[in-house]
Amino acid sequence: MEEQWISASPCAGSFPLSVQLLCVFLICVLALHQCPAMPLSSQCVDESFCTSSLQDYYSQLVNLPSHINERSLATWSYVENINLDRIPQVIHEASCHTSHTCSGFDHAFALETIPVSLRVPVLKKNPACFPSASYSLEFELVTVACICAISRLG
Repeated sequence: MEEQWISASPCAGSFPLSVQLLCVFLICVLALHQCPAMPLSSQCVDESFCTSSLQDYYSQLVNLPSHINERSLATWSYVENINLDRIPQVIHEASCHTSHTCSGFDHAFALETIPVSLRVPVLKKNPACFPSASYSLEFELVTVACICAISRLG
């Protein structure tokens, strides 16, 4: 039996029909099956889903070595961001002490303090998930530090 070849679509290329069908099948399986590499954003999950891992993750963000937030040229302190409908309920966010200058430098350098933010995973209560699971995995933008950089205007 001779293999059929299709090249009608510019995306298909010159592959045998069996290979093209296999590719379509694998794409459908990946789209329908939740694998560990795919994000769980907006999917319902149980409260026990990685709760301890999230708590550990946030404690590592705040417990930086030797009070680096106070020794930095762009100093910052931590402010509690509290949301009772989220796990973790308390996230410590960096709050830059100054927004325009870096301490200890001559103003001729035109340096400024810039907050550094990361998208971090959180579990949020989601009434649409009731009754099986009550949380959905989402990402929040959290300021984790402040840096001193040359001003874009300078």
